[in-house]
Amino acid sequence: MTSDESYKYEFDVPEENERLAGQHQAVKLGMGKLVLAPMDISREGLRILDAGTSDGYWLKEIGPSLLHRQTCELIGTDITGERFPEKPEGMKLFVQNSVGPFPDSWAQSFDLVHQRFTLSGIPNYKECVSALLGLVKPGGWIQLVEPEDISSEPNGPQVKRFANLVKIFAINSGSDLGFQNGGLESALREAGFNRVGTMVAPVSFGAECPEPNMREQTVKAYCHTASQFLNSYKRHNNDIDGMNPTGFDSYIPRLADELREKGGYAAVRVVWAQRPF
Repeated sequence: MTSDESYKYEFDVPEENERLAGQHQAVKLGMGKLVLAPMDISREGLRILDAGTSDGYWLKEIGPSLLHRQTCELIGTDITGERFPEKPEGMKLFVQNSVGPFPDSWAQSFDLVHQRFTLSGIPNYKECVSALLGLVKPGGWIQLVEPEDISSEPNGPQVKRFANLVKIFAINSGSDLGFQNGGLESALREAGFNRVGTMVAPVSFGAECPEPNMREQTVKAYCHTASQFLNSYKRHNNDIDGMNPTGFDSYIPRLADELREKGGYAAVRVVWAQRPF
């Protein structure tokens, strides 16, 4: 399996892992649990794939909830292996593009295929979804977790500015946002999957985070995401939503202050479906 050589993203691995851990915890709080697909996780021999796994954090957390963990196979893939731990425990990690092609031996072999926060960076989201659906075994499940349009959320000006920048950048970069507002559910039904379910999870940051001891972690995660994004945005755009260099330098502190004082919201759509037996 080979990585996509056009994938270029500069990051400090420990900081990136901390950001992803904070994001993960905020999303888990909003969802209530990691797997909403109504599958039986008490069965032996489950084969589970986490596409876009980063450092395998999701797989590490799902492991203890499996009744027969030692008989189950946990596999993670990511387009780059730079965040993979040197010695992953209880899982196998592979460098692999979610758009495929996947190994022939993986076809229709997984009880659960999970992917989170990947489709926003893909020109044709249905191509990626189709590749993932091909990995689900008869009776198995797919669960996709992706950002929803948050223009109507009661956020402060700094959070709204960042959300608007992300949307503009995605559109200008050729990303296909058709998965939002019910697009994912339609794609799964069109592919012949049934028992399609959906939930829009309210993900809260900073002052609005329901767990007080996690509020600062979610602020840091959100601000680190914003900082990484803006650094990338600057490399491709001379103007950042009317911000001059001084305004840009002060934006992240202003965003952090707003999150600590007012909090912030994001909407995350979780969609699941089953391949017929």
